[in-house]
Amino acid sequence: MKTTLLKTLTLLLAALLSASSTFANGRRDEKPGRQEVKAYYQTNVLPVVRQQRQKLEAQLSADDKAQLATYRTQLQALRQRGKSLREALQPATPGAAHPALTEAQKQQMQQLRSESREIMVKVGLLAKKYAPQLTQLSQEIQPQKDKWTTDLKAISTKYATPAQLENRRAGGRHHGAGRLGQDFLRPAKFLLLDPNAPALRATTSAATDLNVYPNPAAASNQLEYQVKKAGPVTIEILDGRGNTLRPVLQNEQQDKGSHTLTANLADLPSGTYFYKITTRTGTETKRFVKQ
Repeated sequence: MKTTLLKTLTLLLAALLSASSTFANGRRDEKPGRQEVKAYYQTNVLPVVRQQRQKLEAQLSADDKAQLATYRTQLQALRQRGKSLREALQPATPGAAHPALTEAQKQQMQQLRSESREIMVKVGLLAKKYAPQLTQLSQEIQPQKDKWTTDLKAISTKYATPAQLENRRAGGRHHGAGRLGQDFLRPAKFLLLDPNAPALRATTSAATDLNVYPNPAAASNQLEYQVKKAGPVTIEILDGRGNTLRPVLQNEQQDKGSHTLTANLADLPSGTYFYKITTRTGTETKRFVKQ
């Protein structure tokens, strides 16, 4: 049961942690493709993961909910302590070598790791209690997980260097987006996700300044956006779970500058949706409501 559960939760937990922690580490976002992967996670993966986690929340006992809240608070405090310690270790002059750790600092880091592991072990034991529910929740979104794998591998391949592509053809390890988050296979990670936390904005720093009006809309609405580099533009409508419904614009070559587009919504039932726009400078999404 445990092995099966870990396998079925692979992408679920990768999505859960990657967008909220892996991409929150400063300069890592500056690497080619990371902004696109981040936007993909926030647009396509996180809405689904949050929905599944909300389903689980209704099945947790009151005591377990309270215990999880305590674990989250404790882990947040540990992260803050770790951040403060890392900042204290930064060299006084930018670009200079990091100073050697003192014995006291080494002990502090070891203590932080030890306390974090202790909490995660406790959460892992709690997750075993809900193993059948976790397995069911993962099985419900198997088609989405398969699509995530395909899409993320495509993004990774697009930004891979020739050497990386050759390494993959030779059977080497794949460190790209398709494998991103492989370290987060433990059900404890999913259990720790706060279902009541506000959703992250699914935009990249290479935004297109997308605006949608009216919002809410009835039969149609207008999209205004900026193309910052001339090239192909794709605009898609996604459902509330991040699944692509249909394109509004498909790889249309557009010049740099401001653009306006009318989208017909007559075929959509009432509900919450997203526009996803992809240009040469990145991907952005915008939420809208169909009345």
